Amino acid sequence: MEEVLPALSAGVISTVVCNPLDVIRVNYQLNKKFKMNFKFLYRGINYGIIAIPSFWVIYFPLYKKLKNELPSGVSAYVSCCSASAVSTPFWVLRQKAYTGIKHDWKNEKLSSYYKGLLPTFLINLSFVIQMPIYEYLKTKVENNTFNIFLITSISKTVATSILYPLDTIRVKIRNGDLIKNIKITEYYKGISIYLLRSIPYHATVFCTYEYVKKFIS
Repeated sequence: MEEVLPALSAGVISTVVCNPLDVIRVNYQLNKKFKMNFKFLYRGINYGIIAIPSFWVIYFPLYKKLKNELPSGVSAYVSCCSASAVSTPFWVLRQKAYTGIKHDWKNEKLSSYYKGLLPTFLINLSFVIQMPIYEYLKTKVENNTFNIFLITSISKTVATSILYPLDTIRVKIRNGDLIKNIKITEYYKGISIYLLRSIPYHATVFCTYEYVKKFIS
């Protein structure tokens, strides 16, 4: 419970806080027209409230165990990919809900629930960049909410700036789009929205995780 409860809390809170930004980002990446209202902004939260907490409940305990034996970047990557392999079907369902696509429960093949898993494994390389930076900066500051927010923002921004095009590819694959004749600028479409979402999201995750962990210990 030392890792599970903080991870679960982090997943639930970040889902509720950041769902609107996720909905906007995905629809923008796919050039979908949309009307901004409460119902639209909280599309797919039913799947998100399963996908995101389950991801972090797998990630944090596994990362803690592995980093005793492996470098933090490698530990983060293995933990991230393990969590992704388990939770991907819920992320796929969440994206469909985001874009208003009705899921065909009867005729959908099992493989369709794992669309975009390979790009996800590539995107997870961002944790190879993010976590060593995060762990290093964490040793340089006091463990409080503001500092955790700050070092999470810095580490996530650096990692995202390098690997964001892979996220665009994943979104298009899950949507069934062909990846060809895409201009380089298209690969970075929505990056500002992604950072506006991703920084609060990861900051919420890590701040909540560290706060709850500190509280229960």
